[in-house]
Amino acid sequence: MKQVPVLICLSIIMYTVSTVPNLILKSCCRNYSVSVPRLNRIEDYVIQHSDCRCRIEAVVFKLKKILVCSDPNNNEVKNRVEKLSQKQG
Repeated sequence: MKQVPVLICLSIIMYTVSTVPNLILKSCCRNYSVSVPRLNRIEDYVIQHSDCRCRIEAVVFKLKKILVCSDPNNNEVKNRVEKLSQKQG
């Protein structure tokens, strides 16, 4: 009988953990910035997927005080993401 509450708790924890990346962005990008931030100003980035919450796909660069929405198909953006991924890995 003790297994049922434990399984329920584990299910809730797993669901919560799986939704954490979606909680990073409190709102969605609605359009893209005209410029792409310099690599040395970018602290982190998140990929925004288009779904029922957000209507466009975007790369959201986190700078010191702002978030910048960028077009994931832009070659400069792809280059920044690749370099940031290499730094992290």
